[in-house]
Amino acid sequence: MRKETLESFVLGDVLRSQAQVHRRQTFLRFRDGEISYGEVDAAADRLARAFSAAGVARGDHVGVMLPNCADFVHVIFALARLGAVAVPINIAYRGELLRHVLDSSDSGWLIVDGPYAERLVEIAGRLPRLERVVVRNAAEAGVLLDRLGKPAREMSALPAGGSGPVQVKVGFGDMQAIMYTSGTTGPSKGAMVPHALALTCAYDSLDFLDRWGKTVYCPLPLFHAAALWDGMLSALLGGGSIAIVERFSASRFWDDVRRFDAQVCMSVFSMIPILLNRPPTSRDRDHRLETFYMGKSSLDEPLRERFGVRSVETYTSTEAGIATGSPYGEWRLGSCGQAHEERFQVAVVDECDREVGPGEPGELVLRPKQPFVLTTGYYGDWEATTRCFRNMWFHTGDRVWRDDDGYFYFLDRMKDAIRRRGENISAFDLETEINRHPAVLECAAIGVPSELEDEDIKVSVVVQPDTGLDPEELVAYCEERLPRSMVPRYVEFIDALPRTPTDKVAKYKLRAQGDGGITPTTWDREASNP
Repeated sequence: MRKETLESFVLGDVLRSQAQVHRRQTFLRFRDGEISYGEVDAAADRLARAFSAAGVARGDHVGVMLPNCADFVHVIFALARLGAVAVPINIAYRGELLRHVLDSSDSGWLIVDGPYAERLVEIAGRLPRLERVVVRNAAEAGVLLDRLGKPAREMSALPAGGSGPVQVKVGFGDMQAIMYTSGTTGPSKGAMVPHALALTCAYDSLDFLDRWGKTVYCPLPLFHAAALWDGMLSALLGGGSIAIVERFSASRFWDDVRRFDAQVCMSVFSMIPILLNRPPTSRDRDHRLETFYMGKSSLDEPLRERFGVRSVETYTSTEAGIATGSPYGEWRLGSCGQAHEERFQVAVVDECDREVGPGEPGELVLRPKQPFVLTTGYYGDWEATTRCFRNMWFHTGDRVWRDDDGYFYFLDRMKDAIRRRGENISAFDLETEINRHPAVLECAAIGVPSELEDEDIKVSVVVQPDTGLDPEELVAYCEERLPRSMVPRYVEFIDALPRTPTDKVAKYKLRAQGDGGITPTTWDREASNP
């Protein structure tokens, strides 16, 4: 795929062409077996025919709530071949978070794994746009399909739908997916992703890491762009294979790397200090792993000294793919690389969108040089789209600086989101859920320093008059309603939230308190439950 044109970057077509070249070669690897390029291609066609016979059509929005498994990959390619739009959903979502994604994305279909299907029962009446549900592993649903309140059927029982490849014309600028990013001043937003954006991101990660034909180890969830694009699609374009496991496990990590003979690991920032903090063993260098991709390059030296592995950092986002990176081996410590000049014009600007010079911090902004390599906006949220694309620049909301050689260095997020254990947490979504507690008057969530590179979550809570609430009760409430990554570590009860002159919560004042936002009266869940 080294000489392919931008117009050829269409998911279903790329799979078909790669399957013709590598038909019997292993593409997907799991703990319980392997699947070849040809088998994935055939499975995608079978599912596409079945979905089409069931009523899925070009342009339909289809929620996909599946764990890391072969069916996730098959479904994504099947929908792409039909010209349908995939909406990958965090499998930890439930309640209002799940309802928001399904409703705001206009998903008329949902493909859901059995163990998660029961979550639809309580919200089905508030999903007017959702018309049909397809359940994988219905025997594990824990609910009868007729209790979902929507027409539902088992995925394995879908009609065969004929034979042969699906013939639907799909272009590189057509919307392939709606990928949800963390909310900042509002609920999580769905970035509209053309086929070309997903595949150019995948292609560029190949070149930045020299990954052609290599095996990738992926312990990240496929519903995130990092695993789906930089992991699975990069392996596809590079003619390599990807080993997919259900989740990151520090105790199994190096055994997995050796078992799959992986050369590249898809990672998030917090994985690396966890691995470095484990006791050394005689097998620390008994592997062929070369690079952690999307790990913090500031940890490159200790990684190389102990494990003989490089940590490679780029500036990557769901909205823009890879905006900055460096040619293989030309990485600079602490830097996310140079501007990807073939794809983007990149600048650092002040609050008035005036470009600043080297060494001066400002917001990272982008302009595409090629069509459809940037998100076409946030689905159904034209106010957010206009705000992010003001003055003909896409505003990332991240503060950076660049050196005299054009290398960019990430500083922090200008937007109201929290990065915890590799997850972008919407402070708005978290606050909305906590505010539903009958004893809570209002709250504010912030990111505070963590020993694991990213951030931990602290919530400052104002309790309703004449009511009582303790931290353990609040955390238990969150654990019942939120993904584990969103459950706060720190809780502090205060009399009132600080305000700006326009009556917005002044979170900068909360962050300035004590040690990075942690005060002597802050309750720590981990200290209370060692």
